[in-house]
Amino acid sequence: MLWVKTFFGILFQTILLGIFLYLPALTLNWPDALLFLSIHFLITILASAYLLIVKPASIEARMNYDSKTQPKEDRLATVLMLSAIIVGLSLAPMDIFHLNLSSSFDGNIKNIGLGFYIFGMLLVMASMNANEFAETTVNIQEERGQKVIDTGIYSMVRHPMYTGFIFFITGVNVWLGTYLSLSLSLIFLALALRSRIIIEEKTLLNDLEGYEDYCKKVKARLIPYLF
Repeated sequence: MLWVKTFFGILFQTILLGIFLYLPALTLNWPDALLFLSIHFLITILASAYLLIVKPASIEARMNYDSKTQPKEDRLATVLMLSAIIVGLSLAPMDIFHLNLSSSFDGNIKNIGLGFYIFGMLLVMASMNANEFAETTVNIQEERGQKVIDTGIYSMVRHPMYTGFIFFITGVNVWLGTYLSLSLSLIFLALALRSRIIIEEKTLLNDLEGYEDYCKKVKARLIPYLF
């Protein structure tokens, strides 16, 4: 059942991303968007299949969303995070095909953007592989015996999934978007991550045993040796 739910969840997510891209473009003649959606579907399907075999609890955790227990501040952070994705995906085709307010990326820079996106997706999947407690809302999962995760990618940064989001948003907008869509997406994302990390670390420091020691050991939140 979990395999079926995961497959249709990925399919729905890919279709939704396609709607955000193609509807504002008002054309299906956009090969770069098709390539992006194809790569996204392939990476997500393969990575999810691997996790379903070796770490099914990680997939189950990402499917858990309890809005009733989600703090108000965390709801705002979630909205901002979604806005960063939606703004970038929707504004990119609007600017490219209709508004022409800023330039799009081309050449090697554009290709680097696609590489950034792929790297970001791999970081997100690596985070899920290392941390089976990575739910979509901030809460302590006492019933599941949540503990501090300090192995794998979590031995380098405290919030590797958010690092992956940064590469994801940046890469998508460089590959498909413009300077304007990239700038606005990163502004929304910066606001979202700042809010989310503050809420998350406050909760973990107060309620999860060993997290304070982990913060002393792994000082970087998002980028090793920088931040």
